[in-house]
Amino acid sequence: MGPSPSVCLEEEEDLDHLLRKCPNAQDVWHALQSLGWCGPAADTSLKDWLRINLIGTQVDPNWPTKFVIALWYIWKWRCSVCLGSIESIPMDKGAFLYRKSQEIIQALEKTDQRHTSTDIKRREHWVRWEPPEGGWRVLNTDGAARGTLGLAGAGGVLRGDHGEWILGFSEHLGCCSAIKGELRAVLRGLKLAKEAKTRQLLIQLDSTAAVSMLTGHSLCHSECSGIIQQCKNLMGWGGWEVRIIHCFREANQVADGLANMGLDGTLEVKTYHVPPTKIREYLYADQMGATWPRFRKG
Repeated sequence: MGPSPSVCLEEEEDLDHLLRKCPNAQDVWHALQSLGWCGPAADTSLKDWLRINLIGTQVDPNWPTKFVIALWYIWKWRCSVCLGSIESIPMDKGAFLYRKSQEIIQALEKTDQRHTSTDIKRREHWVRWEPPEGGWRVLNTDGAARGTLGLAGAGGVLRGDHGEWILGFSEHLGCCSAIKGELRAVLRGLKLAKEAKTRQLLIQLDSTAAVSMLTGHSLCHSECSGIIQQCKNLMGWGGWEVRIIHCFREANQVADGLANMGLDGTLEVKTYHVPPTKIREYLYADQMGATWPRFRKG
């Protein structure tokens, strides 16, 4: 991928410009230096600059962590400008990064202590949103609920095999259980995917219970039996091929964001032919193949 037009309009934007040379990035680094952050000078190539900073310094053993946090937020704020979400950018970036780095470092230290004090071995692996096979579309859905039988919302997104947005939806469900919200999201997504003339559909859910119910591998209670049957009827419709798989929560963030929009909305279904601003950051991360850490017992 070649350089793109710069957000700051000064020159074409490559990775070196974005992270170091852009005035917006330089403002961040200068603000952090004024707060006592230290790191190797930037008078090297980008590759060497990244390598040296990630190795760390004897002066500050936490520098690699702080450095990565700063890089992430420089990138995130740049995306916010591109997507028109500048309200998420703090006025004092230096103070924000100082507080955020302290929070993250303390959390990491507590996690290390907890892992050291137990005999449970945990293995880290990385997950990301996976596009479907060529010619297929993918439907990610999710439910959101406040409490066991509190207010609930549903949301989902239909995308093409390159991650391109086809449509999304959010729906306020009133009061219901979390699993019912998950299943109602699938049902709504199936209906919209059918209306969009989908012929090959992969459904990705982060609820193992919902996947088991829809694939017939577990019993369901009476509250959900009608919804499950409607889903199965649609999945079995002869005009398309449908598969359903489980995905991790970290790979389902676009649908989660839409479900939360439904939770906070009114009693109606909203469809989006253009991605809503609130979830564009997650959508862009999926398109870029961003990976997220996940720990499991090993």
